Amino acid sequence: MAGHDMIHLMQDISPARRPGATTQTASCWHNTAIHRLMLTALLNTLDNALLTTSSATRTLEEWSRAHHLAADPTVRAVRVTSPERSCPAELLAALACSEKNETLRYRHVRLMCGDLVLSEAENWYIPTRLSPAMNTELETTDTPFGRVVAQLSFTRRLITAERLWAPLPDGWELTPLEAGNATPLTFPPLTLRHQAVLHTQPGVPFSAVIETYTSAAFQFPPPDLH
Repeated sequence: MAGHDMIHLMQDISPARRPGATTQTASCWHNTAIHRLMLTALLNTLDNALLTTSSATRTLEEWSRAHHLAADPTVRAVRVTSPERSCPAELLAALACSEKNETLRYRHVRLMCGDLVLSEAENWYIPTRLSPAMNTELETTDTPFGRVVAQLSFTRRLITAERLWAPLPDGWELTPLEAGNATPLTFPPLTLRHQAVLHTQPGVPFSAVIETYTSAAFQFPPPDLH
């Protein structure tokens, strides 16, 4: 994703632009070494879970339920009305799609749990490789993409995975680690970005996705220390 697109996305999902959404600063986490170590472990756990499953929606829902992110941990999609973006060349090639011969549709949603935006998901999909019912649901509802196409028992091939945040500085294990202080830890808006292509069981690619995850996944209190 180009730098200006990254800046636009960060602005687009900032709390100030989401009426009723909670802040991205969790005051119960502090700027201490132990809390940053905990968050590093949590980020690794979430990243691994997302990378080893076919459905990001299901993984986020399981995470939300386990960490009590909302009274109702159901993850829902909220459609984003934004200008259509061209599919990046690498993903387009992996889709084996010629835009001249096949229609490529674009879908942009936020995956939310309660008032928390957990991720932004951009999908480019080939409608002729899906059923008419799936296409209708994708066009007329906010149902998460993974739920719509679940009956395909699809597989997911990772193209790229990026860490957009590291709670600890590079080389922290080689130098004295600052103890920090009890001030609230301010989280960045974005933490992870995955790009992948979805395939049917016979191996036919039908959708490319860019998923950008937010720090809202860590809006729960840290464990007590005894």
